[in-house]
Amino acid sequence: MRVSDGILLRLLVGACCALSACSINPQRKPELSADARLQVAQAADASGNSELALSMYMAAAASAPDNIDLQLRCADALARRGKIDEAHHMLAERLRAHPGQPNLSRALALIDLVAGRPAQAIAGLDQVLAVNPGDMQALVDKGVALDLLGQHTAAQAIYQQMLATSPNDAAARNNLALSLMLEGRTRQALDTLAPMQNAAGSSQRLRTNLGILYAATGNVQRSRELLGDKATDGEVSAMARAVSAPAP
Repeated sequence: MRVSDGILLRLLVGACCALSACSINPQRKPELSADARLQVAQAADASGNSELALSMYMAAAASAPDNIDLQLRCADALARRGKIDEAHHMLAERLRAHPGQPNLSRALALIDLVAGRPAQAIAGLDQVLAVNPGDMQALVDKGVALDLLGQHTAAQAIYQQMLATSPNDAAARNNLALSLMLEGRTRQALDTLAPMQNAAGSSQRLRTNLGILYAATGNVQRSRELLGDKATDGEVSAMARAVSAPAP
């Protein structure tokens, strides 16, 4: 039996409409969640693909603007790639959305430190400390900012305050020694740091600072033992002269 022209036309039009619908409204692939993007970013970071890592960190942060941890990770990724202004802008925007959020305030202060704005960093850290005076990390960061401003006495008071409750805090001792070193008090800096040289898990940074201090106080042999092949004899001598020079 022959299909009438009208029925055939309707079938063809219906088929065309169905095809058009598939073409105009294709089924969209599900987008990656913020957690999935974060996992991709971390994997890319670990493999050295910094461009992909940064792209995924930014996408994850943008998809979950109220996730503070994601914002901090993204800002860190930006800062590690030298995009300091972008990191600062992003954190400032998030802090406006979450006023007084301590982790954002501290992160923004660290960006200010990296950018050479210690006074601004102190202002932000004081906001954190106003809420939680016992925030040890904020205290350490404020000490570093004070040292950068040349206010070594104030910085040392903070480190001493920390050591009064935690005498074996390697970070506090290291920062106190650096502050004393910057002030030209080399022997006191060495006496402060030397007790930590054989502590379990002492960092390479601490050992390097000790090596410089030993060189500055004339113990070149011990300095070489700590620095190893990281510095030539000429470099050790130059560091020793710089540290031993009177503070301006």
